[in-house]
Amino acid sequence: MKISVLSLVLLLAVTSSFAQRRSSRTPAPVAKADSKKTEKKKEDYKMFAYGLTTNTNSGLLGGLVVRHSKAIGTYKWNPVHQYIAFEAVNIKNPKEKSEPTSIANRFIYGKRNYFFSLRPEYGREVVFFKKNGDDGIGISVIAAAGPSLGIQKPYYIKYDRNGRGAVDVVQFDPNIHKELNRIQGSAGIWQDFFVGMKMIPGVHVKLAANIDMNTFGNNLTGFEIGITTELFSKTPEIMSNQLTTNSRFYSAGYLTIYFGNKKQKKAK
Repeated sequence: MKISVLSLVLLLAVTSSFAQRRSSRTPAPVAKADSKKTEKKKEDYKMFAYGLTTNTNSGLLGGLVVRHSKAIGTYKWNPVHQYIAFEAVNIKNPKEKSEPTSIANRFIYGKRNYFFSLRPEYGREVVFFKKNGDDGIGISVIAAAGPSLGIQKPYYIKYDRNGRGAVDVVQFDPNIHKELNRIQGSAGIWQDFFVGMKMIPGVHVKLAANIDMNTFGNNLTGFEIGITTELFSKTPEIMSNQLTTNSRFYSAGYLTIYFGNKKQKKAK
């Protein structure tokens, strides 16, 4: 949540700075005929980008994002874009805590499964501050929603079954793996990656602010800061149900850094 708070402060600071820059400029007089001609032009704008995201339900690296937008009209004189994105994110239980083993490896006691969410989404992006060419920044608001596909994958540990070095790679079970000194660490996320997977469908919605930073040619860099809420059809077992509770509803603040390119032209 600290990341989201800092990001919000950054957004407010940048918005204030941009507004001051705009107010300090003296616009050149425009003939009425030219103004009317400009109003009749429609913006043709397409953007494709990809990036990394972090959120309050994951670690530093929360997942991957691919997004696309294009201009489709206006709302109260503000450009409106069609917004399409796909996210793949990791979701953790708040009770997860990494602990060291006797041989300096690490594991999460009580964790039964990894849980990932695949999110195709569709929505609208309303642009409130447009970039002035390659100068300044652009600020917009995004509202999007879509289905979610939760993927539950077993979390494997290395366990010394007899205390004499006979190590098995097994899914954690609180009824069996009671002696912590025999746990030698996590077996890693790629261990038997496609074995034992379960699919849990759901839905999600998100609301975000988008900051389009300076570009060079058709390249762009930006930040997306917002909140996501998600509901699954059944409760995933991320941590052992014998040790704590899991939920099928998740809400998180997130920050995405993306890179991409855009094509923009104006036509009558």
